Amino acid sequence: MSAVVNTQDPDAISADHHDGLPFDRGTHDRLLRMPPLRSSRIAHPVVAVTVEAAALERQLAEARATIAEQRDRIAYLESLSMTDELTGLLNRRGFFSHFRREIAAARRQGTKGNGAKGNGTGGGVLVIIDLDGFKRINDTHGHMAGDAYLRQVARMLVGSVREEDVVARLGGDEFALLLTKTDAVCGDVRARQIAAAAGRHCVRWNNADLPVRFSFGVQSYGADDREEEVIRLADSRMYSNKAGRRPRPAGRKAERLSGHRAANPRTTA
Repeated sequence: MSAVVNTQDPDAISADHHDGLPFDRGTHDRLLRMPPLRSSRIAHPVVAVTVEAAALERQLAEARATIAEQRDRIAYLESLSMTDELTGLLNRRGFFSHFRREIAAARRQGTKGNGAKGNGTGGGVLVIIDLDGFKRINDTHGHMAGDAYLRQVARMLVGSVREEDVVARLGGDEFALLLTKTDAVCGDVRARQIAAAAGRHCVRWNNADLPVRFSFGVQSYGADDREEEVIRLADSRMYSNKAGRRPRPAGRKAERLSGHRAANPRTTA
């Protein structure tokens, strides 16, 4: 009589036969320890290289995006370092950076300074502007009124020049204009027009109209000029303009005349 085998007993199965074949426990255990196949396809060297190249391309794209983001960040920080916080104009540093580029362009194009034009189309005119009576506005109406006044003047100046011109606040109540590709005569005329237009403006503050007045100095620049010397000359002319605009007290005029007469007495017969 044949022995009856319980199919629920693995030991009984392993001890006898499996599917009618002799059962080898060692082979069975090795098969159980093998990791499961993820795909029925066998990896090919070409496929592996393609996958690696795609991963490198993704890393390269991420690196390029990071570099572009950092470049934008650096440009933003540089713009902050060259921008006047109150008015949004260029500050002194930004102005000098633009002015150096303008002088370099004039040298490349062979444009002479002092109003004489060479064969090129570079060069231009620097206008230094100093507000008249600004301290009195601060003292009378407060610094908030002074800030509002400066912002209005900045907007007025920007609206008075061409898109290719440069407007900057050098500090305090001092501004600068770079009228590019302009000769000395045209630049002086344009500066006088801007000053006249400013004289028709008022800044409204707490029911008070604060008139806009400023003195200016004009100096042309070209390939042969240094920016420091151009600024010095324009600044000197601005102060001469301010001295001529400042009203002289009648008492001082009478005192000066009386002193002149005392030094030159008339002789009478």
